[in-house]
Amino acid sequence: MNIVVVEDVKLQKSSESVLGKPKMLIKDQFRDSALWDYVIPRNTDIVIASCYKSGTTLTQQIINLLIRQQSHFDSIIQLSPWVESCMNPPTVETLEQLDSPRFFKSHLPFDALPYYPGWKYIYLVRDGRDVCLSLFHHCKSYLLKMDREGNPIDNGPDDFSEFWENWLETGKPRWAFWENIHSWWQIRHLPNVLLVHYTNLIGDKRKEAEKIARFLSLEWNEAMADMVCKYSSLEYMKEHCYQFEPTAGLFKPQTFINRGVNGYWKGLLHDAQVEHYESLAYQKLEPECAYWMITGTGKTMP
Repeated sequence: MNIVVVEDVKLQKSSESVLGKPKMLIKDQFRDSALWDYVIPRNTDIVIASCYKSGTTLTQQIINLLIRQQSHFDSIIQLSPWVESCMNPPTVETLEQLDSPRFFKSHLPFDALPYYPGWKYIYLVRDGRDVCLSLFHHCKSYLLKMDREGNPIDNGPDDFSEFWENWLETGKPRWAFWENIHSWWQIRHLPNVLLVHYTNLIGDKRKEAEKIARFLSLEWNEAMADMVCKYSSLEYMKEHCYQFEPTAGLFKPQTFINRGVNGYWKGLLHDAQVEHYESLAYQKLEPECAYWMITGTGKTMP
């Protein structure tokens, strides 16, 4: 096994693909993919993944409602842990005490996750311009100054244009955007993988939630649809934001659930920046993937 260091992220790559064993190990200030070793797999497990700021929390709530039909709970992270989180890693006991089907959150590329044919994987994609602006607000509301090892946390420049330029190529001050999407696009054909675009999720939630329910072989009817749409609405989640925020003290109060809409980057990015972004998307991703990521339309299956 080779060890490759890419800036502040350590990657271990293996040429062999073993059932349940990831091809890549990732460790940075926020993620440690080795923590997935503590998950004792069940055939009903579900992974909800994204690079970041692409509807992960919304999808956690949708799946919670589909499975549990409950809107009263203390915290979504208790129902759906972020397994590889370095800031607040779940214990083995916590993972084992969860009722089946369990649904986990992840921000890892596919190659850094364990793969089991019985698991279901849902990956969220969003236009990078919306992702970056949402990440900018996320970082500006982040209160923690040091990680668990006492190292300072970089939350990027206070000017969005400068933040954008730093993020576009590298994903800084968090992790790479393009490589994350690319890894999931490569396995979109697998029967236990579903790719969902954020634009479609918020534009026609009823249709996308039904797609998710059928993918997970869960019940779907009009009463279920009404319940899911009501308790996963932006208005409801903002009103009950304490249920959806990570560990208390990480963010400024009532900032984790933000606008929840697209297009606010317009007027913030000038034409040259937009052209560079779209050109880069087609360089970093396959053309079909780039088009779908930008527009939310087009084929998502080969």
